Amino acid sequence: MNQRKTQKRMKGIPVHYDELKKTHGIMLTDTAWKWLQLSAKDSGTSVGEFIERWVRSQIEDTTG
Repeated sequence: MNQRKTQKRMKGIPVHYDELKKTHGIMLTDTAWKWLQLSAKDSGTSVGEFIERWVRSQIEDTTG
């Protein structure tokens, strides 16, 4: 991950994954949002990246 973080980011070119991220909206309670913010901060990422990693781990668990 650190190696990819040093890459120069260019518009329209994905850095961390093989596809670009898009904006999506979800509705959460304040409690859930605060927990996500704290968890993301503890892991040194943004909330969006924290959720992305969690979802991808779930996909890997179900696809084997």
